[in-house]
Amino acid sequence: MLHSVQKSLSEIDTKLTINSVESLFEKISVSTVSKGLQTVGNYPFLDDLKARGINIRVFDTDGQLLYETQKSYTTFIKNPDTYLRETTLNNLDAFVAGSPIMSQEGSNLMGYVQIVFRLNDYHKIRSHNTNFYLYMTTAAFILSIAAGYGIAFYFFRPIKQMVDTMNEIEEDTLSETRIKISNSKDEFTDLSVHINGLLDKMALYVSQQKQFVEDVSHELRTPTAIVEGHLKLLNRWGKEDPQILDESLSASLTEIQRMKTLVQEMLDLSRAEQVEIHYKNEVTPILNVVLHTFHNFKMLYPDFVFNLDNDLKREVYVNIYRNHFEQILVILMDNAVKYSTDRHEIHLSISESMSYVQIAIQDFGEGMSQEDQQKIFARFYRVDKARSRNKGGNGLGLSIAKELLEGYKGDITVESVLGHGSIFRIQLPILKDYVPEEEL
Repeated sequence: MLHSVQKSLSEIDTKLTINSVESLFEKISVSTVSKGLQTVGNYPFLDDLKARGINIRVFDTDGQLLYETQKSYTTFIKNPDTYLRETTLNNLDAFVAGSPIMSQEGSNLMGYVQIVFRLNDYHKIRSHNTNFYLYMTTAAFILSIAAGYGIAFYFFRPIKQMVDTMNEIEEDTLSETRIKISNSKDEFTDLSVHINGLLDKMALYVSQQKQFVEDVSHELRTPTAIVEGHLKLLNRWGKEDPQILDESLSASLTEIQRMKTLVQEMLDLSRAEQVEIHYKNEVTPILNVVLHTFHNFKMLYPDFVFNLDNDLKREVYVNIYRNHFEQILVILMDNAVKYSTDRHEIHLSISESMSYVQIAIQDFGEGMSQEDQQKIFARFYRVDKARSRNKGGNGLGLSIAKELLEGYKGDITVESVLGHGSIFRIQLPILKDYVPEEEL
């Protein structure tokens, strides 16, 4: 601001020379006397200064106003020296400069000149800048809101998709709707992938549960219908006939035993899914249980040849409940016996590989096709339902074995050739640092 004032004063000083001021002063004096300040001559540069907010006031030696380019209410103070001070005009900042006017010889005081710089340019610029700032602030605020909404919509779009997907699945549990996976590699993408995986598992569990209920209903319907038929027969007239009474009671007891077995297997299957909770600290000596089961089957089926290949040089211990491990062996050995045909021979082998103990059970019976091998561990699945029913199978044994092994971090696989037999292999992780209590 001060620089602008100094620049204006410099321009004034250039244009308003001593001669012109003296001439102006003389004309002002004459005009004052003769015409009452009505005219002072033609000075074009005064109009330019006036337009820029610069007011020139001329005073005589007594401080009386002789001339001013425009009306001003600035106080005049006679001062023998040039001065520059800041003031306020109409609540706006301004500068006032004053200087004595000397004759050309420099000896006589002719009067005083006062220059009032209203800072019009400065106030225009400030007003323009203020308006510009307001406009830009408003525009920036609007743009910020729009950009913020756009960014929020972009970043929260995956969350909205998740919510929409969850709402749709809540209405239809078996809905196949999944969250769309974007090409961006961010946390939302990873979360979407995991949620889709979780939804797939949930859909699988719901589907399995539905299938399980349908299969159980189907399995129970047959023995229930048989028992109901025999009871109706007895109720009508069969109870008077001892032979029919015996046949109906025998058939009913057989079907009731089948239902009892089915219920027990379903209970075992339900418990097998919870082994990590209830049996996580159980330890079993594998070789001891295998030998015990092997000798039991030799005694139960004397017409079968049982061979044992033991490659273990010591006892190994596994994190599994003993009864569960025995149940797995009994299921596999019993299936090997039931599905043997002409060759009554069962091979049982046990070995240690890396950090796992492996057990294989081989029969030389009916075998399975490739399609059956992929479905054999499904609940209620039977290779030949008619023959399996005659042999007392419900199609849950291998499902129970698989659930138990997976609960104890183990695994079961099958290799089979149709008409030549099957080999079931199971493996469980060995507890390497376990020491039995009797050895402590």
